Amino acid sequence: METGTTASAAARTGPSACGTLTVGFRSRPTNLMAVRDNSKLVSCGGDRQIFYWDVSTGRVIRKFRGHDSEVNAVKFNEYSSVVVSAGYDQSLRAWDCRSHSTEPIQIIDAFSDSVMSVCLTKTEIIGGSVDGTVRTFDIRIGREISDDLGQPVNCISLSNDGNCILAGCLDSTIRLLDRSTGELLQEYKGHTCKSFKMDCCLTNTDAHVTGGSEDGFIYFWDLVDASVISSFRVHTSVVTSVSYHPKDNCMITASVDGTIRVWKT
Repeated sequence: METGTTASAAARTGPSACGTLTVGFRSRPTNLMAVRDNSKLVSCGGDRQIFYWDVSTGRVIRKFRGHDSEVNAVKFNEYSSVVVSAGYDQSLRAWDCRSHSTEPIQIIDAFSDSVMSVCLTKTEIIGGSVDGTVRTFDIRIGREISDDLGQPVNCISLSNDGNCILAGCLDSTIRLLDRSTGELLQEYKGHTCKSFKMDCCLTNTDAHVTGGSEDGFIYFWDLVDASVISSFRVHTSVVTSVSYHPKDNCMITASVDGTIRVWKT
């Protein structure tokens, strides 16, 4: 489920929690994503499988198998017909949700270490890896572009205008890259990110950057000058996930403390 808020109000005053949800899985989940109408979702975890779910019944429609180890991230394409997964086995794999086959339709193994995060555009698959690279694969013409950040990458996300990539690295730095040139535009610091996979993203106006921290705080930075606009505690432990609604004034956070919290300004 996509969630979010405008950073301006949240950054000035901090949002208030409007709900807490504790969930459990048979194996440790690492990532999930729902389709736009919330009728289906896909999840992954430590059991090397990708689960394609029917939300209304709570039943698994299909299990995709092929990764050799833990699956770190999953993303639907624009039409929710294909899922791309990122794995500890140094690969990206694409799966056809419309087919009865459980085998991947494409495998990308250009990385030299665990692939931690994946983003999709209409024609590209973008992966961030512990090998320190953000790699963009144009599936129309078979072209690969690699940007070496020199630090392990554990999260990537796209700006809403599609022009920039935000990369969270394990040196407690979030980096903003120009997609067309690979130029490093800005760096955001102040949080702690050294040992855990943690999300970062831009707000729905692309005016602020936000990300979690290992101390249970969430941070907001000004996009242009990288100053910390605000930081406040949202969980009792590591904040692993942060996501913003594309239009509404709300966001969702998840933590190692076992809670998912929805916030509204």
